[in-house]
Amino acid sequence: MMTKIILMHRTQMLKTIIPSEWVFSEKSDIRWRRKSPTLQNTPIGEDQYSVQPSECDMTPIEYFSEYISHACLENMVEKTNMYALQHGKTFTPTNVTEIKAFLGLHIIMGCLKYPRVRMYWDSALHLDPFVESMSRERFFQLRSNFHVIDNFARPENCKDKFYKVRPIYDCIRRRCLELQTEEELCVDEQMIPFKGHLGVKQYCKGKPKPWGIKLFLLCGRSGLCYDFLLYQGDTPEISNKFVRKFGLGASIVLKLVERINREHAYLYFDNFFTTFNLLEILKIKYIYAAGTARLCRMPNVPFTSDKDLKKKGRGFSEEVVSMNEALIMCKWFDNRPVVLASNFVGCGSQDEVQRWEKSRKTYVSVSQPEVVRCYNHAMGGVDKIDMLISMYRIFIKPRKWTLRMLFHAVDLACVNSWLEYKRNTESLGEKETMDLLHFKMRIGEALVKMGTSTKVKRGRPSSDLQDIKAKRARTEIRPAPEIRNDLTGHFPGYHDNTEASRCKMPSCKNKTHVFCEKCNVHLCFVKGRNCFKMFHNAGCNNR
Repeated sequence: MMTKIILMHRTQMLKTIIPSEWVFSEKSDIRWRRKSPTLQNTPIGEDQYSVQPSECDMTPIEYFSEYISHACLENMVEKTNMYALQHGKTFTPTNVTEIKAFLGLHIIMGCLKYPRVRMYWDSALHLDPFVESMSRERFFQLRSNFHVIDNFARPENCKDKFYKVRPIYDCIRRRCLELQTEEELCVDEQMIPFKGHLGVKQYCKGKPKPWGIKLFLLCGRSGLCYDFLLYQGDTPEISNKFVRKFGLGASIVLKLVERINREHAYLYFDNFFTTFNLLEILKIKYIYAAGTARLCRMPNVPFTSDKDLKKKGRGFSEEVVSMNEALIMCKWFDNRPVVLASNFVGCGSQDEVQRWEKSRKTYVSVSQPEVVRCYNHAMGGVDKIDMLISMYRIFIKPRKWTLRMLFHAVDLACVNSWLEYKRNTESLGEKETMDLLHFKMRIGEALVKMGTSTKVKRGRPSSDLQDIKAKRARTEIRPAPEIRNDLTGHFPGYHDNTEASRCKMPSCKNKTHVFCEKCNVHLCFVKGRNCFKMFHNAGCNNR
């Protein structure tokens, strides 16, 4: 009850005190003193997550469906059919099952990474999910008509430059806002790689993909995304009056921290966001914040010059505190001077870290302030989710910015689903978890196969008996639980071979000629034992 009162009080402060009543420190009035800070902060503890019973046995496709919902898929179907009709194209109307397969094939492409899209339908590669789900021409037809909005229904006063992709990002963001946040959080930018023609395209020096569309993310130390903003020069979510008062970087942070739903939190960001007034406001909101800083934004800081600091050697640090004790500035010399600002910690309890000494060609011990240790420990959340997305990014060659953003949203949903799955399994004490590659492949396979019947292969059937035997010699792989239990398209077939195959139902040792045409596994179907039915109904009562 007390926690709810505190959170309500913090929300009320954000809506009333910050815009109108809060008196900010003017630059000319800011004074500093060399004194050890007396700030009090809550020690960082281990995050404890309560896993709901319904989340214990969730499959990868169920995690993914929390981000890309069925309503979102139906909207894709409606707007794709509408776009093709409005432009008079020869187009067979699509449906939810086909759109699922369309998204699933793209996810699998990101995992396999073939150099050309047409190779996935090459008969020499035997990629059944592609050949059996849809033709190559249909795939490209869907891609050229894929939409999530009605182009002719744009509001007259719409200033949102990303309105064409907004529905799918709103759907993902709704799920992100439902997650329980971690104690250590960070704010940073993320780039969607794009070099085509787009007015809001950005260039970020130092990024692996410097050209692209920028997002601002609020992530935990684990990399899990809790909120985000699409940057378009003028962010619709933040008023211009708010930006003029606080600055762009501080306004983005203040908008994202509205999402924090815990009594206290630790927040980290880089020098693009750090300002004196931002750290003052976050302190009032019980958010302990720290970040690298630009001295031009912190006037009159009495730090030692870089030249004199270099003479004192690596590991030297100094700190100053504002007169109202709202802010601590720390300057540390490693290979070069580093300036950090915080509202809860300064040099504090220093520890020793190993750094490479180029002149001596060996590692040396260097003293490190506490604020640097805290910053390095928790700042990499956005970089982590960036790295995970880039590992198996969906391959999109066309220079349509809408396609790039739509499939980046699918990648973001997949990675956030995996991080959520990993956090839940670790909370339950399970040691074996799927890696990201297998998790995405499971999602792609489920989207392609779930709810579909067996596809009939095109062309005349082969009359060569040796070809049939060669195909049946391939190893039978049990399907994923979400596919075998979807109760759609599982029809029995019969192989009239000289030798029967082992039944794939666990605990059954019989041999049979009966197999499932969709799952492609042998299952016995005899008097007194129906493994075919038990195999496809296993776990349905618990769903």
